[in-house]
Amino acid sequence: MKTMNVNTNGNRKLQNTDTIRYMIWNLPAVKTCPFRTEMCEKSCYARKAERIYPQVLPAREKNYSDSLENEFVENMIYTIEKYLNSKAFSGKKCVFRIHESGDFYSVEYAEKWVEIAKHFTNDDRIVFLAYTKSITFFDFTALPENLVARSSIWKDTAPDKIEFTAKNNIPIYTAGTEMEVVQMKNNGFRVCKCENCSNCKMCWNKNIKNITCKIH
Repeated sequence: MKTMNVNTNGNRKLQNTDTIRYMIWNLPAVKTCPFRTEMCEKSCYARKAERIYPQVLPAREKNYSDSLENEFVENMIYTIEKYLNSKAFSGKKCVFRIHESGDFYSVEYAEKWVEIAKHFTNDDRIVFLAYTKSITFFDFTALPENLVARSSIWKDTAPDKIEFTAKNNIPIYTAGTEMEVVQMKNNGFRVCKCENCSNCKMCWNKNIKNITCKIH
């Protein structure tokens, strides 16, 4: 077994608190996003990090290489259990953000994450969260309860992906201008305004279907 390169320091919005800690797994931006749209590629903050910080892209490339290995599932489970059983995570809820950067690049890779989440089905210490455009890679009737995969929708998302999202009642996360957010709120969307995800906890709640925020 080997330890995977999981970020446990959080980020600007995923801020560790006295009750919640985060794990984040990243892949190279764009390269691993088969259903990226022109808008999301143009606005991709993950690409900015790869340009600004020279150590970021090599680390994500290493993660991508590790994700291709036959032992990836076992190694990721080993890594997560190692952190969950550590003093830093003791007594805290863990939210595992799959892909702050990157996306599910194949059906096989998506199935690996389903298998990982299923291993922790009876462990109430952890929940898995992903915003993804690779929704057709999943069987949403068979996802474990502790894996929340939200359909990431932009204004230029293909109509068939929007139709697939609606047909399968998949939770949504989207963003828009201030006026568009008001319109979405009027259509039943919950609006996220927080700067720290630990404050509202909406995204990893499967009972909250549609969430929007002001584009940034």
